Amino acid sequence: MKTKTSLGFVVIVVGGFVFWWFAGREPPPPAPVVAKSPPLPAPAPTPRSRTRTEADLRAPDRDVIDGRVLDAVNRQGVANAELTFAGDGAVSTFLTSSDGTFVLTPPPSGTLALSTITAAGFLPYVPGLGDIRLTLARGAAIHGVTLVLQPAIDYHGVVVDARGAPIAGARIRLLGDRAELDGPAAWTSGRDGGFEFQADDDAVLEATSQRALRGWARLDRLARIERKLTIRLSRSSPRDATISGHVRDPGGAPIAEARVRATAAVSIGNPATVVATTGPDGAFTLNGVDRTSYELAAAADDHLDSVRANVLGGSRDVELTLEASLPLAGRVIDDRGTPVPVFTLVVRRRVGMARSTITTPSVVDPAGGFAVRVPPGDYELIASAAGFARGEQTPATAGATDLLLRLGRGRTLRGQVVTSDGHAPIGDVTVTSKPGDAGGLLPEPRATTDGNGMFTLGELPAWPLTLGFHAQGFHAKIEAVTVTDAPITIELTPVGRDEARLVERTGIGIQITGADDGLRVFGVVPGSGAADAGIAPGDKVIAVDGVAVVPLGVEATLARILGPVNTTVTLTLVRDGRVLQVAAVRHKIWS
Repeated sequence: MKTKTSLGFVVIVVGGFVFWWFAGREPPPPAPVVAKSPPLPAPAPTPRSRTRTEADLRAPDRDVIDGRVLDAVNRQGVANAELTFAGDGAVSTFLTSSDGTFVLTPPPSGTLALSTITAAGFLPYVPGLGDIRLTLARGAAIHGVTLVLQPAIDYHGVVVDARGAPIAGARIRLLGDRAELDGPAAWTSGRDGGFEFQADDDAVLEATSQRALRGWARLDRLARIERKLTIRLSRSSPRDATISGHVRDPGGAPIAEARVRATAAVSIGNPATVVATTGPDGAFTLNGVDRTSYELAAAADDHLDSVRANVLGGSRDVELTLEASLPLAGRVIDDRGTPVPVFTLVVRRRVGMARSTITTPSVVDPAGGFAVRVPPGDYELIASAAGFARGEQTPATAGATDLLLRLGRGRTLRGQVVTSDGHAPIGDVTVTSKPGDAGGLLPEPRATTDGNGMFTLGELPAWPLTLGFHAQGFHAKIEAVTVTDAPITIELTPVGRDEARLVERTGIGIQITGADDGLRVFGVVPGSGAADAGIAPGDKVIAVDGVAVVPLGVEATLARILGPVNTTVTLTLVRDGRVLQVAAVRHKIWS
């Protein structure tokens, strides 16, 4: 039984800072370079401590990465897990000890990158579908790395005909990109039509019989609960056609090792995805397709993906063109210039006020280095690491390879939450910080008030941010602050009997949406500070307190518009081609 085509997920925890990687699921945002999946609940934080082997090997202060591989379900160590690193023409493999401990040592020169993690009884990590960047190189030691693998589940399958009778001797294979590229996993049904298999969630299995019958089934939620999958066969098209062609760059040069995927335009009755890899001359042949319409997608390292629709089965000389992608590379350092070896990076495309996330890799690199491939255009990068305040937005243009992202230790905010009607302290208030610059893609500092209503938030950036306050029996509150040494006091209003729970915030009362070169006003609250200042629908905001909004983006701009009650914010507007400045007073707003 081949299990390498079943995809799992990997988690890494360093000093209590948690990163997740998943494979085998589609990401919510489009990502031409790397796919990322929705997060699952994070495991309990791992304490910052140096792990040891069974022989209690002492790790040096440099040139080592140590940690453990754990079972995602029971949090026990995974013995004999194999971690493979490749690069610079070399391959190094490390095995975990009986308690899942590993000690990784770099090569004398050059770097190696994690390519696979495999262990008996677990879904393996497969490169390209997870967003893990673990680099093995000489440099500062990194201790306490935890990698988590998802256990593989044994399922029972059965192949039957249209009447439900079992079919013996049917051939079953796992479909999909990775299955086709790595060599499809295959099984044969027994006399009772049964077979045992392992596969990832929502995997598609195809079964064929000697009587020219074919059928498919998906490992959906119900099948996973029942641990049973039934594949019903019937007569279908023979899939005896091919699609052939070439993958080239815009100059006509062939692209070798490109991956070409054909997906039926109408998947009902034909969910199969056929995959091929180009040869040195850029040629590919997709075998086993129907004489129907397909969508062809091509991908290659260091190139942008390309898609061509309405390609009929049986077509020849199909031409697919891939444009080269560009690098974004650099280092993450602290305020003393020391590399930050473990961090998360958010890379977002910037077009006017609009931001779209390209990739969010979590990186382990002793040199603090990172490198991603992106389409041509303008970007902003944000780094975050445990023990540091979130980094500032760093603008960059595709092709830049000398970027330097700095992280500081940040500031600490202290305060107290009290009732608005008697200033009595409120305990168990959840306090969250929203720096407003990464769209919720990075961990947000949070705290809970004690019995005296006191809270402390650390590792906060120096720029304006918003705090959220939520407590049982009180209206929620959003407060804009700039962190200083002075403690703050927050008042929460009790929810009255038969009263709906609302959100209190302080603003000027405008409704805005992003535009190419500013924020377009489409609504003004009557009696608000914006209305009193003469702001009207159709106005375009291009600066807040003298700071241009385009480099900030929508979220960071909103954080600057909010602020303490009865304070003033100055907006630079464009109205009918004229530039003007208006000052608006912030008032309480309930919503």
